[in-house]
Amino acid sequence: MIDSPLYQEILQKGKLDILTRQLSRRFGTIPPGIQQQLTSLSANQLDALSEELFDFPAVSDLATWLENQQ
Repeated sequence: MIDSPLYQEILQKGKLDILTRQLSRRFGTIPPGIQQQLTSLSANQLDALSEELFDFPAVSDLATWLENQQ
């Protein structure tokens, strides 16, 4: 079950939803371009970002982190 693509998709979507709420609370409205970049991150990248986001003083730091993930 854990290896099923559907399970992985649901897990990634849940992680993205939580991370988006955290980022919105920290920075306010997330620009559409950044939101789009977030949707392309893997589950592992979302996990890493969920820890890193607390070190970002500004949304520009988030943008830089995302650029380095591409």
